[in-house]
Amino acid sequence: MSSAYAGGMIGVKVGQGDLEGTRTSTFDGSGGSKSASRDSEYAAIFAEVSLGDGPLSLGLEVVPMEAKIDADPGTSTDATAYIENLKTLYALFSVDTEFGAVYGKVGYSHADAEAKTNYGTTTLSNVSDSLEGPMIGIGAQFDVPLPIINTIRLEGTYTEFDELQVTSVSNDSTHTRTGDAELITFSISLARSF
Repeated sequence: MSSAYAGGMIGVKVGQGDLEGTRTSTFDGSGGSKSASRDSEYAAIFAEVSLGDGPLSLGLEVVPMEAKIDADPGTSTDATAYIENLKTLYALFSVDTEFGAVYGKVGYSHADAEAKTNYGTTTLSNVSDSLEGPMIGIGAQFDVPLPIINTIRLEGTYTEFDELQVTSVSNDSTHTRTGDAELITFSISLARSF
């Protein structure tokens, strides 16, 4: 690490995430907008480098887990979405206070996506293969006097993903749907500053 990057941080975080999807169009216009959400625990690893001696850092966060989202029971759709390799590149700006530091962060997130159907007479095509979009977050950071872990963070983030689409073909009918997704997370991080 060069002297231009005078410090950094590596750590792990655990938390709760809420992924909400909103249908924005249906094949015949009769469905209107409909939303559904899924809550889940998650974990991530992250690394940051400080830019000089100032309050600005650049970081990368990776969620090394796969999310499996099934259609609501009782619906006519027997489909499953798989989301994995969520990565967020971000900039963080912190301000010291008497009780620790507060910070804000902005970044861009990207995850791989896949959808499958279990109906033998239905096929999916034109399925969005990724979720990506801007992320914003706020948090508080505290120093702790431990030998390996010397920093604790409490954080909340909001990510708004770009529009998603899927086309389903069943018998002789073709239906295209679009939707939006957003992710809200609350987490605690254990990290090592150096």
